Amino acid sequence: MKTTGTVSRPMDLDLIFTSVSATTVSSMVSVEMETFSNSQLLLLTLLMLFGGEVFTSMLGLHFTYVKSNKKETPHDHGAEQSSLDLDTTMDNDHFTTAQNQMEQGLKSHDRVSLTRLLLFIVLGYHVVVHLAGYTLVLVYLRVVSGARAVLSGKGISMYTFSIFTVVSTFANCGFVPTNEGMISFKTFPGLLVMPHVLLGNTLFPIFLRLAIWGLQRVTKRPELGELRRIRSPCDGDSVAYDHLLTCRHTWFLALTVAVFLLVQLVLFCAMEWGSQGLHGLTAGQNVLTF
Repeated sequence: MKTTGTVSRPMDLDLIFTSVSATTVSSMVSVEMETFSNSQLLLLTLLMLFGGEVFTSMLGLHFTYVKSNKKETPHDHGAEQSSLDLDTTMDNDHFTTAQNQMEQGLKSHDRVSLTRLLLFIVLGYHVVVHLAGYTLVLVYLRVVSGARAVLSGKGISMYTFSIFTVVSTFANCGFVPTNEGMISFKTFPGLLVMPHVLLGNTLFPIFLRLAIWGLQRVTKRPELGELRRIRSPCDGDSVAYDHLLTCRHTWFLALTVAVFLLVQLVLFCAMEWGSQGLHGLTAGQNVLTF
């Protein structure tokens, strides 16, 4: 650990270790978080953003779109050529072959269009959720002076804290700019109730379908209905995206997440209700802390 005046700064190896940890969202750090400067915290925020599951899946969807788009062009030419053969030949076999090729070309074109549409939906989801979270946390810090005073005492910018915490929570990384983590804000329930840990992880497929449903109700675009009617993520005629589940599997996922959250809450309450770390908190604050 290097020391500059009265402020300790992490060494190069610590920076490399933490950077890799942020990119892989593994939540491992070799030094206290408050030793990082504001610019270093912002860099860690960017790394967590790029390493999050939703962002990496969005990149995979982009590569799928590019690959499918390249395959579509020669296929369409083949369909057009078959159409010409159909005009010059009355043979039944040629007619059937040309018709099948044209149908396959249309299906390929539809898959590419749906993949592109889904890519923009995931991108919009990613941006909107982060902006909404950042705005809400920032508003809370401005309104609640006690929470803002905690950051002021530690010399942490509330703007940096807001974006860092939202990105870390959404990416399920677990980093917090304070040494004590969220314990520093245990009396401020507004900062403890952050759904981003579920929106960017287990509940992402559920809210993705909700986003598609909402857009379909507003825009009335038939393509959105095609996305909702997906039969299987491995279906050759549909968009290949692991997080786009069928309606049935989405309900199963929602039920599973709800059951596990309830079980975890009951177990934590049973084991930690009277712990020293929760001393002085109300019953509602205890539940929110869990």
